[in-house]
Amino acid sequence: MKIMYSGVIASHGEVFANQLKDFLIKNQDKIERQLIPNLDYIDPRALNDNGIQIMEVTYLGEARYSLAYQYDWFVFSPCTNIDLTGTDKNKVTLTVLDCGELEFDLSALGH
Repeated sequence: MKIMYSGVIASHGEVFANQLKDFLIKNQDKIERQLIPNLDYIDPRALNDNGIQIMEVTYLGEARYSLAYQYDWFVFSPCTNIDLTGTDKNKVTLTVLDCGELEFDLSALGH
């Protein structure tokens, strides 16, 4: 998955990680559906309605960053009258290319 960063990249590091976090929060509607894995591991009926919440962006070195986020899920089971809910956390790495493109590594999510 790729998205184009619209700001200025002065240098890589923790300062830019904070700017990147702000950018991703403002643009999370463009990335959040791809960041939620298949929820079958919870239950085949598990759903997510409200996307993700970005928690942290951490600088890893050499234009690579880690994005930590969480998402809520629910299972509605009318036959058993039992509803299950929960929150899971996940991380993906992303690379900031010289052209300003953000390239997400979704391999850990099974994509």
